[in-house]
Amino acid sequence: MKRTLQVAAPLLCMLSMTHNAIAQTYSDGYVYDTRAMVVRDSFGNCVRTTRWSAENAVVECDPDLFKPTVAPAIVAPPFAKPAGQPVAKTAPAIAKLAPISMALSADEAFDSSKAELKPAAKRRLSEFAQQLSTVKYGQLAIVGHADRTGSGKLNQPLSERRANAVHNYLVSVGIPADKMATRGAGSSQPVTGKNDCAKLKSKKLQACLAPDRRVEITATDVYAK
Repeated sequence: MKRTLQVAAPLLCMLSMTHNAIAQTYSDGYVYDTRAMVVRDSFGNCVRTTRWSAENAVVECDPDLFKPTVAPAIVAPPFAKPAGQPVAKTAPAIAKLAPISMALSADEAFDSSKAELKPAAKRRLSEFAQQLSTVKYGQLAIVGHADRTGSGKLNQPLSERRANAVHNYLVSVGIPADKMATRGAGSSQPVTGKNDCAKLKSKKLQACLAPDRRVEITATDVYAK
C-alpha cells in the first residue's frame, strides 16, 4: 500500500503540471477537442466560439493581434535660423553680351599705302575704347585687310602694319596690350565678290574695292560690369 502511494504521487504531480499548461493556453474564445487542442477548420484556421474577442485571443490562432507596434519615427524639426540673422542672397547671374565690334575703313584711317592713323580714325578708336571701358571682355581681335589689287607680297605686310597701328593707339588710350591679338589677313578675306568690280579701272575700281580695305576690331566674351 505504501509503494502504491509512492508511485501515484509523481503521476499526480505530472497530471497537475499538464493541467496547468493547458490552462495557460486555454481560452473560451475557441473550440477545443478532448486533447485540449484548438479545433481547426479545413483551411487551418482556429474555430472560434461566440464568446471570442480580441481580449481572449491566443497567439497561435491570431498572431496578427500580437504583432509588436512600431513607434512612429521621430522627425527632427526644421532648422530655424536665429532671429535677426540676415538671409544670404544669391548673386544674380551675369548675362553674356553680344560681341562688340567696329570696322575702320582704311581710306578714312590711312593715306594710300601708308600705316599712320589719321585724326578721324583716332577719334573713332577713342570712342570705341570708351565703350569697352563700360564692360568686361575676354579678348580684343584686331585684323588688318587689303583689297585684291597689287601683289600679295605688298598687301600682306601692309595689312599687318595697319593692324599694328590700331593696336598701338588702343594701348595709348588704356586698352591692355595682353588683351589684344593682332594680325594681318592681306587680301584673303575680301568683302566684295569677284564680279562686283569687274571691268572697272583706275579710280572707279579703287572706289568699288574700298570695303575690302579695312581694319576690323572685335571684343569677345563680353559681360556687363
